[in-house]
Amino acid sequence: MIKPVLIAATAIPLAFAAPSFAQTRAQPPARATPGIAAPQDQALSEPEVRDVLEIEGYTDIQTFQADGDMYQMTAQRDGKPVLLRVNARTRRYSERPAN
Repeated sequence: MIKPVLIAATAIPLAFAAPSFAQTRAQPPARATPGIAAPQDQALSEPEVRDVLEIEGYTDIQTFQADGDMYQMTAQRDGKPVLLRVNARTRRYSERPAN
């Protein structure tokens, strides 16, 4: 008779403690993704675009066409050549294989 009472006495506080414990866990901070951000009034300069792309993991970045806020660039990612289209105002870009 004592065992069931002890189990119940232990289980009841644990049942109420578990949900409150789950609620107090810290959430990881939200990470800002440099390549995808809200549109800005001021477009990034070409060196700033390169900095953002380097943070994203691109290397050997070369611009081969610039038209207003749009840049077409070649780069390396994970050792593979890629073509990038970058909008310097919206901070968005697309990638495709260079081959």
